[in-house]
Amino acid sequence: MNESKFFNTIFEKENLTNVYLKYIHFTPSTGVDGINANEKYNYESEIDLIIRKVHTRTYKFSKYKEKLISKGAEKYPRVISIPTVRDRLVLKALHLFLQGIFPESSKTLIPQIMLDKIKQDVKKTCFKSFIKIDIKNFYPSIEHDLLLNKAFKKIKSNEARDLINKALTNPTGMKANTQGVPQGLSISNILAEMYVNDVDNTYKSSALISYNRYVDDILIFSEESKPKILLDKIINDFESLKLECHHYDNLGSKTKIGSLNESFDFLGYWINKRRLTVKKESIWRVENSIAKILNAHKHIPQAKKYITENKLNLRITGCIYEGKRRGWLFYYSQMEDETVLYRLDATVKKLLKQSKLNTIINQKKFSKAYKECARDVIENHKYIINFDGYTLAEKRSLLSSYMDVAIIEALTPDTVNSLFTKRVRHLIRDLEEDIRDNS
Repeated sequence: MNESKFFNTIFEKENLTNVYLKYIHFTPSTGVDGINANEKYNYESEIDLIIRKVHTRTYKFSKYKEKLISKGAEKYPRVISIPTVRDRLVLKALHLFLQGIFPESSKTLIPQIMLDKIKQDVKKTCFKSFIKIDIKNFYPSIEHDLLLNKAFKKIKSNEARDLINKALTNPTGMKANTQGVPQGLSISNILAEMYVNDVDNTYKSSALISYNRYVDDILIFSEESKPKILLDKIINDFESLKLECHHYDNLGSKTKIGSLNESFDFLGYWINKRRLTVKKESIWRVENSIAKILNAHKHIPQAKKYITENKLNLRITGCIYEGKRRGWLFYYSQMEDETVLYRLDATVKKLLKQSKLNTIINQKKFSKAYKECARDVIENHKYIINFDGYTLAEKRSLLSSYMDVAIIEALTPDTVNSLFTKRVRHLIRDLEEDIRDNS
């Protein structure tokens, strides 16, 4: 199928309906119009409008709602762009189209696969040193002309070109966007990956180094003991794309060179003597999130024991949902230091005792869940919750923790499934707070 026919297939009514129901329906975020993707949303008429306007190239995105996420003291916040429900549907369909055209740029944002490779490569004695490079303001620095030139070498559909251009330049809040890829859109990651793909391929193909990039963080292992020339070359290659890297010579710079016998961090991991463990800050973050769950129980009148227990154990083990392993423990499943897990188990036990909940809450253990994380087949997970395997009865049971049982029993299967999806997505959003900003 050629590229134009593929675009038309993506934007057919049946496919857009499936995309809406799978990816958009009952998701919580709202754009500038405040409209929710709930049972009242008339998605069929919206899809008719989308198809008509996309094919006449008259589709116009609403302004993205601006959300600011703190990156810590003395740092500018990260600006997240939130589209309306209708625009999210268009952008998700466009994302699926881009995945089909640029498959090489759609599979690179899975940190666990990269970390597994790093764990193996760091032990190879042929590598003597490491290079860490941090790209400044990655998404906001991407040049539209350079990006579109790369994209349009493969994309000939005028309708697709029109949507990509409009999505890029659409303002967030009141500010017009003349540079950078807005963060938070379903197309953001794949566009950014396309932008640097040529540089990545140049260094990935070298047999003399191990090259790994996750968004704006780059880690390289080299056979040279002092690979300063290599560092300068890589930085120059990114600068040719108008991307500035933190300078190596600056005091406290995130860009570093060192021996592999030294200790250094990458993506929330601490690499020491060629072994992977977890950064202290990453441990503190999950400990604090657990403490918040238990403190909330103390301050909620008539708090329900089973809700707190479920929240606690979900935070410990993570879960399986929509075919993905989610949570802190899955993210750090490449660690090679099980003392971290026993420390966390002891911390949870101590916090339960301090909260006087140790006699009523059955705590799951990080150390036991970690062993189950090693199983490749998702269906074999028993200790870790697999929401994908829930029966209708189990979904009703989970919802009964939050709603009256009689009401739950009277609901249709479709309504139960919709409410279950909404509840689980809410729980997962909390899980992802523990692994945010791991650079």
